[in-house]
Amino acid sequence: MAFTEQGVNSAAQGIVAILDGETFTPLFAAASPMRCTVREPSTLTTWAVEDGTERSDHRTIGRVEIDLPLLLTDDTRALYEQLRSTFLAGTPLVIQTKVGSYQGMLILDLPHDETPDAGDSVLMNVKFAELVTVTPQFGVLPPSSVSDPKQASTVSRGNQQATPADAPTQRRASVLYGIAN
Repeated sequence: MAFTEQGVNSAAQGIVAILDGETFTPLFAAASPMRCTVREPSTLTTWAVEDGTERSDHRTIGRVEIDLPLLLTDDTRALYEQLRSTFLAGTPLVIQTKVGSYQGMLILDLPHDETPDAGDSVLMNVKFAELVTVTPQFGVLPPSSVSDPKQASTVSRGNQQATPADAPTQRRASVLYGIAN
């Protein structure tokens, strides 16, 4: 696995590099990538119109997914354990290909084939997916955006406690509890 450097023939370099997301140090250097398939999907929102045609006015960008078949040949057990511990820890990675770098990638799947005819080598088709986090925003909405003005502020709505039931409701609940049990 190698970095893509300017002035170097990229055909002579490796297909991909897997880097630690925080320190940018190369990981899994002994693994040999066979090929790299990157998917950057999008989805159109569509709806049917009265005349039977479909229309769309919005596109949503999906998460990046990468399939990376790796051939483990040297010290396969230790390399597999390193991949597995990265998978279990949810360590964010950077996948660097010849045409781009993809940050915030997590190992999604670690299937592997172990066959006698492969000798000591192990083929793993590692799947990566982009972790997209959303930060909620709180604030005051304009009164025209809500039907009830009491619901205009979302700032103090985080920790709410239930109110105790009144005496008649508690009495009905205990009677029903007694009948059911």
